[in-house]
Amino acid sequence: MIVLTVLFATLLAVSSALPSPKDGRVVNGQTATLGQFPFQVLLKVNFVPGGSALCGGSLLSDQWVLTAGHCTEGASSFEVHLGAVDFDNKEDDGRVVLTATEYYRHENYDPLFATNDVAVVKLPQPVEFNDRVQPVKLPKGSDSFSDRKAVVSGWGLQKNGGKVAEKLQYAPLTVISNDECSKTFSALVIKPSTLCAEGEHAESPCNGDSGGPLVLEGGNVQVGVVSFGHAEGCELGYPVAFARLTSFVDWVKEKTGL
Repeated sequence: MIVLTVLFATLLAVSSALPSPKDGRVVNGQTATLGQFPFQVLLKVNFVPGGSALCGGSLLSDQWVLTAGHCTEGASSFEVHLGAVDFDNKEDDGRVVLTATEYYRHENYDPLFATNDVAVVKLPQPVEFNDRVQPVKLPKGSDSFSDRKAVVSGWGLQKNGGKVAEKLQYAPLTVISNDECSKTFSALVIKPSTLCAEGEHAESPCNGDSGGPLVLEGGNVQVGVVSFGHAEGCELGYPVAFARLTSFVDWVKEKTGL
């Protein structure tokens, strides 16, 4: 049986119920500081004919954002936040906010199995880099990254059926082999282009973190794009699946010209 759920959240359901400081963090994560993840992007995805959803993303260059393919299904536009930590700060906190309408989703994206789950969004104009807005680094080679320490970040739900994070959260994960991951999701779902990781203490991305980056610990090299988790929920310590970025670097470069 295939047990997966893509990790985006409908803002209509959660944005009006932000957490109080006493609420737990996104599945055992920690609160980020300004500039700690300068490549992190917050995407408010607007759909046709209406409604919106929360996804994450990563800044690839001064005009391109990487996210999950399923975050673009039915999208009419994207409200792109850069240099942000607070989810919805009403004051001028120095963030850059742009509205983007141009995007490319992988041609072989399969919503049933969440394969080839990547997309790129083009910003309407280039952004200026500073200490809070910087591009992520793309991986090189074909390393599996198994047993490597990595970090995932996003504003997703803090627990199953909970609230989005008021401030950007991050959590340490360890990359596991696809063979090990297939014990949870089956080989039908875990493809060579999938990367899996899990937390030592049930740390995990959750709904709303889709499209966000998984970067190697100690650097800004992105190795995964948040794709899907176990249908039973985010708090049970199951592995989480990412689009394996080494499988899509050539596609990203072809679409963006990077």
